[in-house]
Amino acid sequence: THPMPTTKPAPSYETRRRQDSYRRRLAVLAAAGSIFAKNGYRGTTMEDIARAAGVSKGLVFHFFGSKQKLFQALVEDCLNQWLTLSEYRASGAEQSALQELRSLFLASFEFVEQNPVLLLFSSDKERLLDDYRLQLARRNRRWRERIRRSLKTGVARSEIRPVDVALTATLFHELQTALIGNVSFKGTAPRYDQQKINLAVDIFLQGIRAKS
Repeated sequence: THPMPTTKPAPSYETRRRQDSYRRRLAVLAAAGSIFAKNGYRGTTMEDIARAAGVSKGLVFHFFGSKQKLFQALVEDCLNQWLTLSEYRASGAEQSALQELRSLFLASFEFVEQNPVLLLFSSDKERLLDDYRLQLARRNRRWRERIRRSLKTGVARSEIRPVDVALTATLFHELQTALIGNVSFKGTAPRYDQQKINLAVDIFLQGIRAKS
């Protein structure tokens, strides 16, 4: 005899309500990213975001409380996604510390092109850096720790010459940050000079490569 197929019970009303609330919250964050990137922080209203997300302004306030808290949640979400993408790109190059570093470097430019709201932090007009300095500093520490891990692996494998790991990670990050701020736009979308970025990272990695 064959076992009777089992059917999963339909989700409860509460489960459906939570799922719907979660989807709408994500829709608000996605809309906020687009509108902030287009209009800037100071030029964006909660009405703009609600309209773009297709929800009421009251719901946006219910989820986030204020424009500042919404922007803070958006930045946190973006930074988490950035780290996730970077780790994903690097996971394909785990056999080589140098290739892993290259993947980590390049992933950031790919992410900022897709999430230009992060470029608001380099805008003199917006002056957001002071308000979010601690939030960004925490992420920067995590990022440098990630770079140091790859450097230590490369040194241990004799793929990277003995270097001051902390200083090298800082220089790697500072090069990346300088190039992220050096961006052109096609319409409202940021576009990076891929040849320049590839050359910059290749020169950096060549400088720390162990001599064969």
